[in-house]
Amino acid sequence: MKLSVVIPAYNEESQLPGCLDSLLAQTRAIDEIIVVDNNSTDRTSSVVADYAARHAAVRHEFEPVQGVHAARSRGLDSATSELIAKVDADTRVGPDWAARGVEFLAGPQGREFSALTGPLLLADAPFEEFQKRMAARSYGKLAEGGSIGSVHGPAYFLRRDAWRQIRHRLHTDKHVWEDLDVGLSMAACGMRVAFDPRLLAETSCRRLRTSPWRNRHYILGGRRTARAHGHTRLTAMMTLDAVVKFAMFTYFWLILRPWDPTTRTWRPHRYFTPLPA
Repeated sequence: MKLSVVIPAYNEESQLPGCLDSLLAQTRAIDEIIVVDNNSTDRTSSVVADYAARHAAVRHEFEPVQGVHAARSRGLDSATSELIAKVDADTRVGPDWAARGVEFLAGPQGREFSALTGPLLLADAPFEEFQKRMAARSYGKLAEGGSIGSVHGPAYFLRRDAWRQIRHRLHTDKHVWEDLDVGLSMAACGMRVAFDPRLLAETSCRRLRTSPWRNRHYILGGRRTARAHGHTRLTAMMTLDAVVKFAMFTYFWLILRPWDPTTRTWRPHRYFTPLPA
């Protein structure tokens, strides 16, 4: 069973090489890696061209409509494999990520599932071992894997026929949570999502370094997504969840804003200096 991986990218020249390197270093080669340039104004296009020249699996697409929803859809629409996956440009996956994903969805255990996702860690944040321990404790009944309500946006697998069924149900509002939108659309079609704790991916904590106020539209995204799907009860739950998330984002901003991922030290002056572009 072949696998295509889609990477939406907007001004990701610094993050994209790490993402591509992790995908090209898989124990099971990925058949097609599609990078969708979403009107980047930096060297993203040059980075993709360089990788495409050196690796036959890498392909460059361009999406003129701004936004991760449009970029993701362009990539998934153009994928040619039976299994397709979406990975964010600031995300790194383990060397057996592709092999585990294909093995599960192609095998008997995965037949009842149309999508697969795994846990996330913050790659450029402190306390990595602590993160792993807390993540493992949070799995609960999913410690050995199982059914979950939605995919996790930075890295997930889909069957191509499932994507074609849900595509018309998805929303283009930039403040809708892309992953929850996919999960709710799949549930509406009677499809299930699997969780595998071994499919660990590491993503950037850069959103958490931005103030909670500037993140307010994202924090309210769960509520917007539930309302867009007409889920009254979930909308109420997501309203309460937004309050919790605002407190959580405040907590993480206080910790991560002064954190320097390069030197792996806290530098308090970073509270008062602009974030890197």
